[in-house]
Amino acid sequence: MCSSDAAKRVVLNVGGLRHETNKATLKKIPATRLSRLTEALANYDAILDEYFFDRHPGVFAQILNYYRTGKLHYPTDVCGPLFEQELEFWGLDANQVRAATCVRRRNSLHLA
Repeated sequence: MCSSDAAKRVVLNVGGLRHETNKATLKKIPATRLSRLTEALANYDAILDEYFFDRHPGVFAQILNYYRTGKLHYPTDVCGPLFEQELEFWGLDANQVRAATCVRRRNSLHLA
């Protein structure tokens, strides 16, 4: 791995789970907490070279996937208000997000 590749990566430790992505991925949705990350932020750990957020790691996995794919899936194991609080924390407006909703039916998933 060349040093320019490492400079393009970012490690996000959310609730104890480490997620790694490219800085360009986080810039896909402007004016959000993730699009404005800098090493000057208090939650950046220079020794570990990562950002730490004491937030719900399961919800964050869905939020990061939204940055990657443009599709947001509501986790079935999280209540709506908690999910909306997490969206607000990360700077995403729940009213502007078109969510693909998954519904469980007879042990299989169907897009609603």
